[in-house]
Amino acid sequence: MENTFLIDLSVKYGLTDDKLSKVADMVYQLGYTDFDEEGAKRAANYICSMNLISRPAEEIVAELKRKGF
Repeated sequence: MENTFLIDLSVKYGLTDDKLSKVADMVYQLGYTDFDEEGAKRAANYICSMNLISRPAEEIVAELKRKGF
């Protein structure tokens, strides 16, 4: 079953499959296991809206933790 949130996110921000996978991985590293959780959606939106996707994974996770995700 496909996650419509991730599809919508990829369309909204023009993410390639690799970038979308990176966003999902960063959200999972924060401890979210389901993209239906509000926190997971907020974190994924934050990564994309702040254009953090080009940063190294460690920096993204550190930034998200500083922001309370």
